[in-house]
Amino acid sequence: MLTFTALRRLATAPLFLLALAGCDESDPIGPTETESPELALAGRDFVQMDRMGLPAIATVFIPTAKKDGYNMAAPAGDRATYGGDVDATLAAFGVPNPNLKNVVLPDIIPFNTGSTAGFLNGRRLADDVITAELGIIFGSIAALNDDHVDQNDKAFLTTFPYLAAPHQ
Repeated sequence: MLTFTALRRLATAPLFLLALAGCDESDPIGPTETESPELALAGRDFVQMDRMGLPAIATVFIPTAKKDGYNMAAPAGDRATYGGDVDATLAAFGVPNPNLKNVVLPDIIPFNTGSTAGFLNGRRLADDVITAELGIIFGSIAALNDDHVDQNDKAFLTTFPYLAAPHQ
């Protein structure tokens, strides 16, 4: 039986391979040995294709028909544009909470360098982000506030890059 983490890796592998296939060493995105990062990126056109500051926000709260627009939109307009979708989804779940849209929108990862708190203040590797989000959304409804994925398939490394190698 595949775990959620394994399924997620399987789902993202084709995207990684497509991105890798599109790489061309004759036209590097990063700086060469003699140029600055700013110069390497100058004159290039970039298009935002996706965003995921807080995982599962788009998955849970944004209707399928609006996902492309959401992924390409600037987070500054999230509350005005998508706040009603958050409210409607919560009402459909039976947990209306008109203030929750102010917690999950804009869909960004806030970070206060003066705090050691984890999620919602940045994200530590070991933070169980989905369970934390479910707890925010469903509160005391125990059956809904935990994804029951309580550990990684592989332990974190003790040195950089800290993440274990993917399964082969």
